[in-house]
Amino acid sequence: MRFILIFTTALILSGCYQSESSLKDSLIYCPESKALSFNPQISHDISSLDATTHQLYNRLVKRDPTTHNYVPDLATGWLLSADKLSYTFFLRQNVNFHQTDYFTPTRHFKADDVIFSLQRMLDQAHPFHSVNHGMGYYFFNHPFTNLIKDIVKIDDYTIKFILKKPDITLLDNLAAHYSVILSQEYAQQLIAHGEPDKIDFYPIGTGPYKFKSSNDAGITHYLNHAKFWGDKVSVNNIIFDVTENNTKRYAKLLTGECDIIANPAPSQLKQMSEKANILLSSEPTANILLWAFNSNKIPFTEKKIRQAFSKAVDQNNLLEAVFYQSATATSTLLNHQSWAYNRRSTDIPYKPQEALSTLQEMGYDFNKKITILTPVKNSLFNHSFHKIAELIQANLLKIGVESEILFLTQTELEKRLLSGKYDTYLTAVNGKINDPDSIFRPLLSCDSTVLEGNSSQWCSKEVQSLLNLTLSESNFTTRIKNYYKLQEIIQEERIYFPIAHVLRMDAFKINISGFWVDPFTGINFQHVKKTEAH
Repeated sequence: MRFILIFTTALILSGCYQSESSLKDSLIYCPESKALSFNPQISHDISSLDATTHQLYNRLVKRDPTTHNYVPDLATGWLLSADKLSYTFFLRQNVNFHQTDYFTPTRHFKADDVIFSLQRMLDQAHPFHSVNHGMGYYFFNHPFTNLIKDIVKIDDYTIKFILKKPDITLLDNLAAHYSVILSQEYAQQLIAHGEPDKIDFYPIGTGPYKFKSSNDAGITHYLNHAKFWGDKVSVNNIIFDVTENNTKRYAKLLTGECDIIANPAPSQLKQMSEKANILLSSEPTANILLWAFNSNKIPFTEKKIRQAFSKAVDQNNLLEAVFYQSATATSTLLNHQSWAYNRRSTDIPYKPQEALSTLQEMGYDFNKKITILTPVKNSLFNHSFHKIAELIQANLLKIGVESEILFLTQTELEKRLLSGKYDTYLTAVNGKINDPDSIFRPLLSCDSTVLEGNSSQWCSKEVQSLLNLTLSESNFTTRIKNYYKLQEIIQEERIYFPIAHVLRMDAFKINISGFWVDPFTGINFQHVKKTEAH
């Protein structure tokens, strides 16, 4: 049963926002939706990651925003064994957990906290494994859960990860949002008081900010963690003011009630770019919007049919009509910023007459009406599944192919996908870690179910072999070559029609600097600075 937060705080009184936003040591951030919890182990939506990962917590390793290399965080270093089956991590000492109104730590961070935090995800017998499990979240279902055989404590500041098999993605997983470190001591206190649910809603971490309060209206207040082990923050108060309506969110930015707003509507971007006191942040993300062809169902069992349908869709028109400047067209599943992106990939040509000729040559049944499944509910990175489906439908009609769009609820969608009774499926997928396997495996592996991402129901021995070999390959050059080859195969087979990588957009006042957005772990305010507004 979901634990309901009920707090009161003077900061949520009417009229406070303008005065708070004018203060140099207070920053107001306005997202479009509430965090589902204050623990990214169990809440994987973007709003929850923004509210938690970098503000409240640390992980053993993190990704450097400039070089994109993995660097120490709560670990100071690590060693890989010769057989590639274990990693030994050396932990940072004298790290303080948050002291709040509801918890006072009596010791520093140590190995016990790492083991407690990560075993919560791995061990079904862990006392907190099932806590808040009934909340409908995407719960402990990510690559990390199939990676680790055991975590062994060597001493208070040394631990060893033993892998089930050689797997190069361990560091990626430890830098992911779900690998945050919680306080074992706090968890034990909650168990003693009979309040284990609070662990995910009254958070305790080691991050640069600590949780003060939150309420049902969507106002959350964070305070500077004065005993933070890393670089000190320059803004002492971070306030999240959830504002769902796009127009209202933009208006609050203009009036100074918000310093930064998340995800402005695409239709607002041109006007924002013309304002001298507003800047736009545009960051690539790990998502991919795509149209999947059910390769197990006639006519999409035929490669030439799949290729023809791809040529029938005007990709550029889709982007202009729906996303304006908030997405980039793509011909592959990987973002162009990925280290494994194959730059030899060719664009998908829009050639409707060629598509029609191919269908005629293949004896396509033009009396058949194909189905286009799409979710009723839009995602953060696609505000209009409906419009995209209708544009695809119009493109197909131009070559004589009739289609039916089925807008389904999540329950209906899952039932239909599991039945296999669909022709195509319009969906969006978001990578969970920086490694390309995070995108490729769910979409392409024979072991991946339709609900895990393989909505094309594709299975290829060659692709599966490439996926498995690359996961255990430590030679970086070989990994790149393997992923290049995989992209060439998929582009040729065309089991998916990639449409776009949607950008993460934030708008902010010109007197704000130093925040950055990681596409996998959310926004980071640790180094944010705020000067006097002019």
